[in-house]
Amino acid sequence: MQTVDEFAARCASIDQALLAAQREGVGRAALTITRGIRDQIRAVTGDSRLSGVGRGARVGAKYTVLSGGDAIIQATGPLHLIERPTRAHEIEPRGRRRSRGNRRPALYLGGSRFYARVHARGTRGKRPFAKGIAASAPQATRQYQAEITRRAWRHLLGSG
Repeated sequence: MQTVDEFAARCASIDQALLAAQREGVGRAALTITRGIRDQIRAVTGDSRLSGVGRGARVGAKYTVLSGGDAIIQATGPLHLIERPTRAHEIEPRGRRRSRGNRRPALYLGGSRFYARVHARGTRGKRPFAKGIAASAPQATRQYQAEITRRAWRHLLGSG
């Protein structure tokens, strides 16, 4: 048991304890949301790689907890290719110079089939980043609140 003076001193210093608890809670919440996003990405891609993009570009999510107690959650790799829809468009070779008449093929499709221009149909966005946030936000909120509560009680009762 603690005296009234000890309890009053703990109450006066609770602001520092709550700041530390906030940073820890934000870190736990950001990790939960990042894991939710990664789960959604694996559900869409199978192995967190995009076939047809270079040598199978890796996509994912990461988080950074800032010194002020905020967190930034970012997509890694070319996740935008599956996050948002794309319109139908024409694909032409890079660096094509029409004035010189350079006729390099845009795409090579097996055997000896070259195409100077290809029509891409467009894609529907699968939104794994947005779905991951929506699915994991309630759990992340509960974790954040539980961390703040746990740390506040530990500080006030003298066990932390």
